Amino acid sequence: MTTPAAVVAAHGLRFVALGSAAALPHLDLTPLGVPATFLDAAREPGWVERYHAVNLARFGGPLALPGWVLVDLYLLPSAIGLLLDGEPHASPNIVAAYYAAPSLEPGTVIGVSLLSLREGLGAGYAVKALTLAMYRARVQRGVTQWRSRALRVHTRFGPLEVEGPAPGVHGAAAESFVYRVTLGAPSPGDAVAVPIPEAKARVAGGERVTIVSPGLAADGEHVILAR
Repeated sequence: MTTPAAVVAAHGLRFVALGSAAALPHLDLTPLGVPATFLDAAREPGWVERYHAVNLARFGGPLALPGWVLVDLYLLPSAIGLLLDGEPHASPNIVAAYYAAPSLEPGTVIGVSLLSLREGLGAGYAVKALTLAMYRARVQRGVTQWRSRALRVHTRFGPLEVEGPAPGVHGAAAESFVYRVTLGAPSPGDAVAVPIPEAKARVAGGERVTIVSPGLAADGEHVILAR
């Protein structure tokens, strides 16, 4: 399996943390051996605007990110992990980004937003791995969609224990579920591909199911569940 450091090196990428100076003492700025550059969001409005623009381009409609949420709930409590291309003194582009919110449960973060703007690099996996390591996280909880290709990234961190459907006020509740992953936990050896409507019905009925790597089948209509 390609490591995050190998992805960064192979494609000439740089890892950057964009967030609050108050969070800086709590971040590991050499996650998985990759050096990170910290950008104070209060002093870097241009980078805040650039991140907001790429997030809005990727997630529109009911999942669009309001500016006040970006400030109050992303940048003030913590930091966003970014992978950039280009040289330090050039005008780099955002290749991938990940943000997880702090949680009251020690060692646990709440995954909020993963985006990758270039296919085939492994940048989505790399930026999530580096950002979680930067947070020193041991467990990640979050909401994702049954047909999201991000399942193939999320399940690389361990089996996803499905806690239940997403609350109805979520912008994509009908297609979403809440999950929990203990980072680095081994996957069960025996798995089966299940049609997504069947998996959704089992969860809606109160069954606890576990999604394992690769998470989403090639047809996009089956999820891979532990038996």
